[in-house]
Amino acid sequence: SAPGKPFFVTSEAEVMTWSGTLGPDGNFTDFKPFVQQGGEGVAVDAQGNVYLAAGQVYAYDPSGRLIDTIEIPERPLQLAFGGRDGRTLFIAARTSLYAVRTRVRGR
Repeated sequence: SAPGKPFFVTSEAEVMTWSGTLGPDGNFTDFKPFVQQGGEGVAVDAQGNVYLAAGQVYAYDPSGRLIDTIEIPERPLQLAFGGRDGRTLFIAARTSLYAVRTRVRGR
């Protein structure tokens, strides 16, 4: 994450995702709870929507409101945006790799 931009940390064991900001000195600041749902992986799009791999893929707007659920045939582990235009959400699961086109490119 670039300085000044929010970043997210998720913990499935603690059932929590936190947000924070990366300061210009490289230290994390303003660390606070984002949503009371934890996952194994997290990705953020260019509009600040947060995607959590937590049994399914859950998308939250920047205020922490659930806006979408992406159902995957198996448990997702990690998430990453990619593809030529950055609008493909790659979802790594236990035995497969899934790809979902999104309206917004990844950050």
